[in-house]
Amino acid sequence: MKTRASSTPCVPSLSSAPSHVIAGFESSINPNFVWSEDRKLVAVSGGAPRSQVVSLYQVTKNSLKEIPVPQLTDEQATTILAINDISAEGTEAVGWQPDGTLLLRFWAAGKVKEENETPQAANVWAVLEIAGGKATIASTTLKEPSAAAVEGEAFDPERLVGVHQSIGRNPDGTAYKGTVEIRVVNGVFGLEWKIGSTVSHGTGVLVGSTLGVALDSGLSIYRIVGQSEGISLIGIWSTVGSAATNADAILLGNGDMTQAKFEAEKLNGKYLSLREVKDSQIEGKATISGGEFAKKVLWTSGDETTKCQALALGDGLAVLTPTGLSVYEKQLDNGGNTTLVGTALTGKGKTYPETLSPTE
Repeated sequence: MKTRASSTPCVPSLSSAPSHVIAGFESSINPNFVWSEDRKLVAVSGGAPRSQVVSLYQVTKNSLKEIPVPQLTDEQATTILAINDISAEGTEAVGWQPDGTLLLRFWAAGKVKEENETPQAANVWAVLEIAGGKATIASTTLKEPSAAAVEGEAFDPERLVGVHQSIGRNPDGTAYKGTVEIRVVNGVFGLEWKIGSTVSHGTGVLVGSTLGVALDSGLSIYRIVGQSEGISLIGIWSTVGSAATNADAILLGNGDMTQAKFEAEKLNGKYLSLREVKDSQIEGKATISGGEFAKKVLWTSGDETTKCQALALGDGLAVLTPTGLSVYEKQLDNGGNTTLVGTALTGKGKTYPETLSPTE
């Protein structure tokens, strides 16, 4: 069975609409369109500067079906109500998250009594889940999402548990289709593929939206892509010692994307590695080289240097190491510096935080 390439559905042209009239509401500022990864949902931010609103639409063939955006409850909007009599003065669509949820920002600013007074501001970030043509607020936070991301808040691994469809290609170019069962125990993934009469296994860890898996005789890496009615794990895999990569996708729920183009990050270079083991740090050096997908990592610890096989996808990296598997995702720290933040998985099933910091 041939895999389906991702495509953009036929949708009405929103960008050509007048800037002051968007889907039924007037706007005095240019609207902002935020599309979901699968192009089946779009959030439109617009309105007057101090009363901005968000409208959410599901794309159905050549029309848009509006999905009402829920408002914050009084309890959720406590900080906003403290400085403003209304639940929110404005709403902004921040962006779609890897699990297919939409991040919104509700905000308000208190009225000033004196000209030189700084207005008090309040923000509430809400995670919106969309299913069955309805949107609900799954959670709220007062912490700015960028700060939360630095601290390593991630996709819930339990959401990937279950038996799912697996679609991909073999090294000889032939297509395969089967199932994969995903289990998670203490943050460690166990995967079992059944393709025809063949059964294979993998063990992996999830860092952010990157899942790296050590296979029976190879390595795979996936990126989580949330869709309007499901989730796709879109990835590549390679056999031991091979620089060739093969496509693979795991489809959850009604997920149907089997391919996606991820922007290639510049991961090649020299790094200082730090692995936190109990109350100590194990230091080493790593040099990443190779093409867009297939990578090589030279790992140096003391006087010993080991060549390791690795795969990169977007800003994610999975490495077969001398002690097991390491999975990373490119992030910015509090100082704005680029770091590969990850988790090391040993052959005994132990996991340890690990970072790769550029040295040049």
